[in-house]
Amino acid sequence: MDFSLTREQKDIKKAAREFAGGEFTRERAVEYEINHEFPKKLYKQAGELGFIGLNYPKEIGGEDLGVTENVMVVEEFCKADSGIGMAIHLAYLPAKIVKFFGTPEQHKKFLQPMIQGDYISAVSFTEPDHGSDITCMATTMDEKEDRFIINGTKIFTTNAGYADFFIILCQDDQEAKRGKGMSTVLVERDPSTWLGGELEINEIPNKMGLRMTSSGELVFKDLEVPRENLLGEKGRGLMNILDFLDESRIEIAAQSLGNAEGAFLLALNHAKGRVQFGKPIIRFQGIGHKLARMWSQLQSIKWLTYQSAWLCDHESRNMSNAVPLFTSMVKHHVPETAKSIIDDAITVFGGYGYFLEQDVERRYRDNRIAEMYEGTVEVQLNNMIRILAKLNPDFINASLL
Repeated sequence: MDFSLTREQKDIKKAAREFAGGEFTRERAVEYEINHEFPKKLYKQAGELGFIGLNYPKEIGGEDLGVTENVMVVEEFCKADSGIGMAIHLAYLPAKIVKFFGTPEQHKKFLQPMIQGDYISAVSFTEPDHGSDITCMATTMDEKEDRFIINGTKIFTTNAGYADFFIILCQDDQEAKRGKGMSTVLVERDPSTWLGGELEINEIPNKMGLRMTSSGELVFKDLEVPRENLLGEKGRGLMNILDFLDESRIEIAAQSLGNAEGAFLLALNHAKGRVQFGKPIIRFQGIGHKLARMWSQLQSIKWLTYQSAWLCDHESRNMSNAVPLFTSMVKHHVPETAKSIIDDAITVFGGYGYFLEQDVERRYRDNRIAEMYEGTVEVQLNNMIRILAKLNPDFINASLL
């Protein structure tokens, strides 16, 4: 059993750490946070340095590497700064669906400029009356000659205010059973690409965290898009989303892992330097034990995240049914544990930790969404029970324990 990273993985991790450490400065982060501004310049730099394209095909400028390498980059970005790291990652993460199900033409049109840091992607399947339940959509897609006509409303779309293209989950057969009759379709922001109708984008303001990203409502009013914008097979939309989530949830966990690591390092340094009653507060058992527990928790979520990414990259026929189990496990356990670690970091800082200047307060707010998007913690627990009930007990005993 070898837990060591390859030379290439070590180099990628180091490069991500050096880039983020040099560019994700506190001054920039606070400015982006206060102004609710997406770090577009840093996103472009990340593309030019190859970080966006690691997990995308070489044919369009990517590196054809795995989820594991992506996890390491996201971890280092969010360790350096939660807001900037999460904003950059969320700008290219949705495009995995295009990678999985897009045509070569769609890869070239949408993914190639994104890999270079010129395009930003967004996925939109949440609706006012359909949050955790995406087995039936109110947003409809009707077929007419050479085009599709979209009507409906989507909410909580990350990157809504500036995304260059959206992946939309629509109901194309309103008579179909739950989970059936849905399709994914690409919608470009540029109105010149529409064949008719309207797309209205409304910003949803005043978020708790993740303030460097836009969150918006999309309102489709007879919006007509070309047939070639269909993403994957017609009627397979829900399966497209679920296949996407099997990888994306692991990378969301990497956000929380990095957020927690960054908070721990800040707390550790503060505890070593803060003197009370004549000695550094790390020497007081109440603080020392807290930091020791934080370290143990960090190691548990780090290797769970890495193992889940490794399983995804090395999926075998024998383990294929277990990958969603690990995906849901990492998506519920890592964000929850990270929240506890960051909360303890605030305690180590005392009153200082309650203010923006020390960063740990912002990390707590930014991390909170990781328990909600890409499927809530509660949904992940439901998924795990459903999978465990189906798996053969002998397989669980021999291969998973």
